Amino acid sequence: MLEELQRVVEALAHRLGRAVAVDDLDFRLLAYSTHADDGDQWRARVILNREAPPEALAWLRRQRLGRATGPVRLPADNDLGILPRVVVPLVYQDVRFGYLWLFDAEGSLTEQQLELASAAAGEAGAICFRERVVAHLRTAREGELVRDLLSDDVQVRDMASDRLVEEGLFALRGEVTAMVTRPLPAGTQGVDEDDRMALQAAMNKASARLGDRGSLRLVRPDHAVLVTPSTALRRSPELPQALRAASLERLGRSRKWRDVHVATGSPARRLGDAVTSYVQALDALRVAEVVPSFAPLVAHEDLGIYALLAGQPIDQLGVHGVHPAVRRLLEADRQLFTTAELYLDRAGDARATADELGLHRASVYHRVRRIEDITDLDLSDGQHRLILHLGIKVSRLLGLA
Repeated sequence: MLEELQRVVEALAHRLGRAVAVDDLDFRLLAYSTHADDGDQWRARVILNREAPPEALAWLRRQRLGRATGPVRLPADNDLGILPRVVVPLVYQDVRFGYLWLFDAEGSLTEQQLELASAAAGEAGAICFRERVVAHLRTAREGELVRDLLSDDVQVRDMASDRLVEEGLFALRGEVTAMVTRPLPAGTQGVDEDDRMALQAAMNKASARLGDRGSLRLVRPDHAVLVTPSTALRRSPELPQALRAASLERLGRSRKWRDVHVATGSPARRLGDAVTSYVQALDALRVAEVVPSFAPLVAHEDLGIYALLAGQPIDQLGVHGVHPAVRRLLEADRQLFTTAELYLDRAGDARATADELGLHRASVYHRVRRIEDITDLDLSDGQHRLILHLGIKVSRLLGLA
């Protein structure tokens, strides 16, 4: 698309003898002519940064260009370093795609020239329209194959993996990693169709840095999945944070959401095994929802013992995972429960536990004795420590503590 837009821009600039540029609806630069005889500070900054500076964006929004149906003459603004220019909306099939810009410092553009500019804007709009249709078809095909890629059926997964590569939808580069973003509703209202569209837009924005064929995307009923080469994630470790930020931006920081969590699975050896990384990311989300210290960005590799526990069926954890000793401790004293967890997390280091709780070591020893009395466990015994530690973590995972 960008090459076609560049061709339209260069042809119009040659015919009119002046600089021409095309922006999208967010005033991000898509194409511009190499004509160098005119320009202003705004043009120079846009070419350098590919988008208009904030103060210019505010000025543009005051012009109400969204209502324009034909060429509009914009005045100069000396404070912003903006010369007079003409803007023509890019419209095709009644859909607006962006704007075509012409410099006109002397107001010398004739009606005939404006007609040429309008025709070029129409051609650019048609190019954008075709690109949108192709993008929608590509997204639909990608979604269909990614659903198969995450199937329980090994043969279906392998076939989807082959098709994704053969059809040019994904560039195979060894190991892959799945990321999952999930909004957490504040009430009973769940994720609706508008929210899913927002998640799709968030993934598109966050994954733009990965380049063409550098990611696979799928929006499911209550979460979105992004699969990328593990090497790309190592080069861009900020991607989970960027995905969360884009999700919050697109969803809107409304009272509808408590938060948005993003989880990363461990690397899978090949694309056909991406479902393993995906399931791990889902497990990590499950942990982050009940153990706030992991939220809002959680990696399966950082879960420790929770990685093992979260992979078990929740009903089995409920039946077998909580030892009676842990239940007694929960019922007796939540403060002691927290002390026991921290003490065991610190490998029985009373000094570290005391520092964390702001207590004297003698107070920690006293609490440990009380914990042993309530649970009938000897915390100097490795097996007993394991029973209590696992039981505490399962209690967290089940939301009991």
